[in-house]
Amino acid sequence: MKPTELKQRFDELDAARALGDLSPEEQAEWFQLVETQGFSPDGEFDLLVAGLEAAGGEVATAPPAGLIKKLQAEAEHFMPRPAVAEVIPFWRHPALGWAAAAGLAVALTVMTPRTETEPSAADLRGALLARNDVLQWDFSGTPEFAQLNGDVVWQDESQTGFMRFSGLPANDPQQCQYQLWIVDPQRDSAPVDGGVFNIPARDGEVLVPIRAALGVSSPVAFVITVEKPGGVVVSQQEIVAAIAQRG
Repeated sequence: MKPTELKQRFDELDAARALGDLSPEEQAEWFQLVETQGFSPDGEFDLLVAGLEAAGGEVATAPPAGLIKKLQAEAEHFMPRPAVAEVIPFWRHPALGWAAAAGLAVALTVMTPRTETEPSAADLRGALLARNDVLQWDFSGTPEFAQLNGDVVWQDESQTGFMRFSGLPANDPQQCQYQLWIVDPQRDSAPVDGGVFNIPARDGEVLVPIRAALGVSSPVAFVITVEKPGGVVVSQQEIVAAIAQRG
């Protein structure tokens, strides 16, 4: 595929991820594109779905008339009127309701040229926290990292999350890097690699996206270790910086 086709395919998969509609095969394809192409989740999808959920919509409930009018008006800029006429009635079907509205809204997001600033990590984290099925655990630093404060936010269905730190010492990427490990006994006895990251030499909070190499469904702990540059496949956990687990 050409780069533009790969990005379009990723956007399609990412929209389905936000709606919780990825098959295991599609989830694997999503992860592969993240790793090989450097694509990242689009917070607009998560914000949209979170907003619909926060509004109290359910699949069997019709979305507000105002939202229908807004989406219909936007759709007419990108779709012929006959096509809009075919799509809009689905919102009135009792078996579809909000799901159809969310689906069309995500489709419009994919078709709409990007003119606004990409959402920040804080925006994406906020969208996750707006969901009612997200976990949020505090990190506890080991004695060598006692000054560390922070937490982890994770959502199983979308396989997305963020770590937030303050007081975690900056690292020299040429010497060592931090690495996240997700402990999920229901998947395997070995922790899942959650990604390698760096902490810059500056004050304030740092937000780090979680990039799980494999799918996890029942995490019981998130562990930060210090590893060689590039990280490792299996950690010896010689230097553990912090642990977050259910209180």
